[in-house]
Amino acid sequence: MINLRIGITGTPGTGKTITAKLLAKELKCELIDLKKVVKKRGLLEGIEVDTKKLQKELSSILKTKKNFVIEGHLLCEMKTNLDILFVLRTTPKELRKRLKKRKYSGKKIEENIMAELLDYCSIKSSKKYKKIIELDTGIRSIKKTIKKMLKALGDKKQIDKIDYTQELIDYLNLKKSQT
Repeated sequence: MINLRIGITGTPGTGKTITAKLLAKELKCELIDLKKVVKKRGLLEGIEVDTKKLQKELSSILKTKKNFVIEGHLLCEMKTNLDILFVLRTTPKELRKRLKKRKYSGKKIEENIMAELLDYCSIKSSKKYKKIIELDTGIRSIKKTIKKMLKALGDKKQIDKIDYTQELIDYLNLKKSQT
C-alpha cells in the first residue's frame, strides 16, 4: 500500500465526520478526528482552540504515521504534512437545513453560512496546501462523494466547480432589505 496522508476540512455541517469515517474504512487506514485531539490534549481555551498549539501537537502525532485520514474544520487554519486535502462544500440552503437539525443557534448558522458563501475554508487551505480538491456534498450522496474522493486520489483535476457568488449577492441583498 502506498502512503496516504489525507485531510478533510470544510465548514461545520458539510459532512466531514461521516465522510472521513467511510473513506478511512474504505482505504483501511487510521482515522484521526481533530475534535478528539483537541479534547484529549486540552487545547480548548474557553470556546476557542489555540491553533498554534494544535499544529504542534499534530506534528508530533503525525510524524510517525504513514496512512491516515484526518478530519476537522480547523485543518484549513494550519499547515500539516498531507498528500491531499479535501475541502467539503455544501450549498447554503442545504447547510442551513443541516445546522438547524443540529440545533445550532441562529447566529452560529449565519456565521457558518457566511463562511461557506465566502469560500473561507477553500481560501485558507489554498495558502497552506499544494493539492486541494473541493467537493460539493450537497449535490450527491456520501457514497458518491467517497467515489469522487477515491478517483481524485489519482487525479490532479478539479472535481467540482463551486461558486456561490450569486447566493452571496442574494444573501447580502436580503440582509440589506431587512435593515
